[in-house]
Amino acid sequence: MATTKKNTKTPYMGKAQLLSAIAASAMLAPEAVPIDELDATIYVKRMTIGERDEYFAKMKEVPTDQGTSYGNALAFTLAVVDEQGTYLFADENGAHYATDDDIKAVQKTPPVLIDKALNKFYEVNRFVKMDPKQAQDDANGELKNS
Repeated sequence: MATTKKNTKTPYMGKAQLLSAIAASAMLAPEAVPIDELDATIYVKRMTIGERDEYFAKMKEVPTDQGTSYGNALAFTLAVVDEQGTYLFADENGAHYATDDDIKAVQKTPPVLIDKALNKFYEVNRFVKMDPKQAQDDANGELKNS
């Protein structure tokens, strides 16, 4: 009697199984960012593709007369979350909400903290690192994402 080779392929996942597996996975778990200067860890959000669209829409609305620190401060408030993935800058329902005072406070944050948080945020959310021409295009309202 001939022996047959055992099927070692991953089973096919239907729509419901796929969506359930994604929801149950750690794919959207916040990413820890050690901040040596504070001897602490902060967390950055892993976004869904829908959240990325919302992020880019908010960043397009950054007033051009506010300078780059405003945009970086807004991006920081969109990036930092707690260990469960809840925005640190949020309304009572947990949705992102940064007041003008929040933005002004973040603008006073040393670049080392902002850079570490945003670099990890951009990495885990697969944002494209922009060259100077792309940065200028973004400032002109021609934001492109990956």
